[in-house]
Amino acid sequence: MTKSNSLRTNSRPRQIVRNSLQVNVIAIVDVARAIFSETLDDAVIFVDNSVTPEGKPSPGRGTTALKTQCLEGMVINWIVYPVGPYGVPVPVSIADITFDEPICVKLQSYGSIVTAHSPNVIPGVTPSYDYWAGMVRPEVEPNTYGYRIEFQIGTQRMGISTPAVEISTIPAPLQASGDRGKAQYVLG
Repeated sequence: MTKSNSLRTNSRPRQIVRNSLQVNVIAIVDVARAIFSETLDDAVIFVDNSVTPEGKPSPGRGTTALKTQCLEGMVINWIVYPVGPYGVPVPVSIADITFDEPICVKLQSYGSIVTAHSPNVIPGVTPSYDYWAGMVRPEVEPNTYGYRIEFQIGTQRMGISTPAVEISTIPAPLQASGDRGKAQYVLG
């Protein structure tokens, strides 16, 4: 491995999770267009709350080609926001998220209603905070990783493979200062 000017923590994932930051990726789905065209082309856009190392918005924000900016150990939350031309749109949920390489741990659905434990659920009325999340693995190499996200839209399942996660590292300080300089880091 070649030396680089970045910091890599020498700790266990449990320690990283306690101090991790989160980034939210919102998929805005035009339900009527997706159902009519039977495709997500021109029916979905992605936005997030991450910024590049230069402080600019993520590349591709507001398109299908969003490149969400992350650091190792960060938690990524994927949330779907359905929109429609009238009334309440058809229910939309994230059915699956897959990466070509395993860059996230505990990548799964969270927050859905467990009917067995919620006997008073009223479909369409009881709020569901269904979302997907995963923590970027601490040892993932900085790179751009594409993924496929699939949605359940009513009875149809549709997916798109254009978004990506771009992982970068924290630049190493030129000179350590104070107690923070005593932290254990591995350059590499």
